[in-house]
Amino acid sequence: MIKLNVWGGAGEHGRSAYLLSGDRTHILMDCGVKKEGAGAYPLIQPELVSTLDAVLLSHAHEDHSVAIPLLYKMGYQGEVWTTRETREQLNTYFRAWRSNLERAGHDLPYEETDVESIRYRYLEDQAKPGIWFEMIPGLHVLWGRSGHLAGSVWFALEMEGKRIFYSGDYTSESMLLQEDCAAETLRLASLFRGRESKSSRINHSRMTQGLAVSDGISFAGEPLVNLAIATENCGISEISSAPSLTKSSLNQPMDLAIVDAAYGTDRETQADKLEQLDRAIRQTIARGGKVLLPMPSVGRGQEIILWAQERFTGVSVIVEQGLVDGMKQLLRVSYWLREQGTHLEGPLNGVIERFLKGQSWHLPKSQEDRKRLLNQYGASLWFIPDGMMQSSLARWYYSQLAESGENLILLTGHAAVGTFAQQLAQNPAEYGICEVQKIRYKVHQGWLDVERMLQRVPARHTLLVHADKAETDRLREGLSITCQSSGAVYSLSPGDELFF
Repeated sequence: MIKLNVWGGAGEHGRSAYLLSGDRTHILMDCGVKKEGAGAYPLIQPELVSTLDAVLLSHAHEDHSVAIPLLYKMGYQGEVWTTRETREQLNTYFRAWRSNLERAGHDLPYEETDVESIRYRYLEDQAKPGIWFEMIPGLHVLWGRSGHLAGSVWFALEMEGKRIFYSGDYTSESMLLQEDCAAETLRLASLFRGRESKSSRINHSRMTQGLAVSDGISFAGEPLVNLAIATENCGISEISSAPSLTKSSLNQPMDLAIVDAAYGTDRETQADKLEQLDRAIRQTIARGGKVLLPMPSVGRGQEIILWAQERFTGVSVIVEQGLVDGMKQLLRVSYWLREQGTHLEGPLNGVIERFLKGQSWHLPKSQEDRKRLLNQYGASLWFIPDGMMQSSLARWYYSQLAESGENLILLTGHAAVGTFAQQLAQNPAEYGICEVQKIRYKVHQGWLDVERMLQRVPARHTLLVHADKAETDRLREGLSITCQSSGAVYSLSPGDELFF
């Protein structure tokens, strides 16, 4: 039996941290913070930190990562397993978290030496996506891209006779980022088991049909399964069936699935969200107003910028340097991109390169430049870094637009409690007369996505995470009607335990 300790992340948005404890193996998946006040840190049990065998990090966002140094302060001496791209981003998030606390007059609960003590291991060095490997004795791991952020991944684990799936932050609807379908990857990997090598990988994009089931021949009463595998040089070969590679073996449920359900009962698709964004922007442009779009430096900002540039031809677009740097970063990590974008025209590398080389947008280079552009352009789109609107730059932009009812502040993501974006969304009239709307651009899963994942990655126990408790309860109740065969579905809170 394995015990799951929820140190954070279930029944709330933030501080994801999930401890798996068996008789011999102890694994922590993510260790982040929640952006509230001085920061809400995971409910780490200090006496258990020294027992950890490994930490798995799904991606760089602070709600999954920036409490990791606290583990080292408490005596952890092991390794953090993640992707190289996530490692590249982490220093930026560590610095940003420190700056946020200092600006608010709070102290970090760890030292810079604890950050420097982190020992990283890279998933790509051990196995490519879709290939099982032994991370430590007794723990086998498989990973795939999760579509949430460049470098972000989901995990499948096998330990002490149990199988665990952790989605991390997951979406299949990114316009730019590729996700490796967890269900298909797990099915293919089960067939490929025992034939792994570092020179082989599962390449879904080169397969016309990943699985070919021969129902006419059976082994021990089960239909045989054949698998086409794409190797490093993209050659396709077929693996013969074996007794362990039966159709039924592909459908063995996980013992535990921890599933991103951040959008709770929201049933809308990305296409629905883009239609709403389009309508809000067009209405503002039609009345001659400016649209301010605060975005994270890396992530949905680049997607919406490229979409808006194609969608609103002839409208002036102003993009701050932080978001331009994020666009350049995407070119550097093209492995994480789709070959062909959704809602965008042409191959993605070309779309991004055309944007960076184009003359159809403006880059402010100084405060005087910003003032000049604000005076020069009426109806226009303004993309600025800092989705929470905590920075002095974001506050300044708001002050310039707040006193005209023609303008629109368009929030497209999560706004943590106490941030200016959250306060503005709750009570816009308290701060100005401009319009404020929140239209969520999807970088997580909503109801229909969770329902699909529960059906395609069945589990005996499924824990819904990343949304507040009341919303998670409502989703769980709805899923009990629509997914009655999906095993037990849980809505838990930090501090709770689950045995499986």
